[in-house]
Amino acid sequence: MEFTFYTANKIVFKQNAIEEVGVNVKGLGKKFLIVVDPFFADSKAMKSVKKQLEDIGASFIVFKDVTGEPTVDMVDEVADLVVAEGCDAVISLGGGSSIDVGKATAALITNGTPSVDYLEVVGKGKKVVNEPVPFIAIPTTAGTGSEVTKNAVLGSKTQGFKRSMRDDKMVATITIVDPLLTVGCPPRVTASSGIDAMTHLIEAYTTLHPKPISDGLALKGIELAGKYLKRAFEDGNDIEAREGMSAAALIGGMAFANSGLGAAHGFGMSVGIRYHLPHGVACGIALPHVVRLNAKACPEKMDKIGEALTGKKFDKPGEGCEAAIQFLFDLNKAIGIEPDYKFLNVPEEEIPEVALGSRGTSMKNNPVQLTDEELIAFMREII
Repeated sequence: MEFTFYTANKIVFKQNAIEEVGVNVKGLGKKFLIVVDPFFADSKAMKSVKKQLEDIGASFIVFKDVTGEPTVDMVDEVADLVVAEGCDAVISLGGGSSIDVGKATAALITNGTPSVDYLEVVGKGKKVVNEPVPFIAIPTTAGTGSEVTKNAVLGSKTQGFKRSMRDDKMVATITIVDPLLTVGCPPRVTASSGIDAMTHLIEAYTTLHPKPISDGLALKGIELAGKYLKRAFEDGNDIEAREGMSAAALIGGMAFANSGLGAAHGFGMSVGIRYHLPHGVACGIALPHVVRLNAKACPEKMDKIGEALTGKKFDKPGEGCEAAIQFLFDLNKAIGIEPDYKFLNVPEEEIPEVALGSRGTSMKNNPVQLTDEELIAFMREII
């Protein structure tokens, strides 16, 4: 048994952890870039972070123009700006997009632009050779797990791709998770980010390259997401549910960053890019179908997923898996996510291209490997 496990150098998880940013980042930098979601730009949390930096004698500049999913042009612009400004540390306060912008920028400051050169598949194979500047991730949604992953997902609207800039050095220096920051998250974002976390957890558990640490984390995370996602969606002020989902998202990020993902992310990425679906929604729609697809490849794990989601014990092999599939379809319906992609009305002639567009790192880790013909047939069933 051999494996390597990466995660943030330090993780702080507690309510009101936002009030301890200064204590945790002291000594990490003299001038910080703060990447913040527009929604949080004038928030109490942001004002607190600024004051705490001032109290420790650090200066800062703010980038608050992260709208939509991050692009290579956006991170290049930010990186060039902060190099000129002399920033030597980065804080991200926001959802996955803001965290990915900050994470990529921290690496580009010491390694140089353009970011596209570092991207998987579409890039030039350039590596992150130099250690990034200190990076502090503070998530305000519960889903992407980007606060503990070693990649930043960047896209291009003109070239039509979305790929990862990935390196072991890109894990956060410090991750600060304050579940109270997610209380204002709208229901649709709670649903999209939450089902994304669920997909991370299930796929990290069933991947072709499991690790014992990831397995233990993922199974606990599946239990948390199964218990709390619907509650967080129905009542955004349910602090217990918000805390449970923040933990599930964090655990999911730790698990899949080390073990990989699967076909739900492959299909979700392809459909999401082409038809402009939110990433979590696109992956969540595929999830129960992919669980069914993978059932024969890892039956014992599928039964354990069913037990974790439902809290029940099943006597016969396969019962847990069927319970998991039904649970996921029911959960999607409860949080407003469609049972398949048919609402997109995709023309028949586009299906092969969409199906084959799912090829990538995630699909390579799926426990059932599909031929091109099988990929197309599977997509035709759900789109």
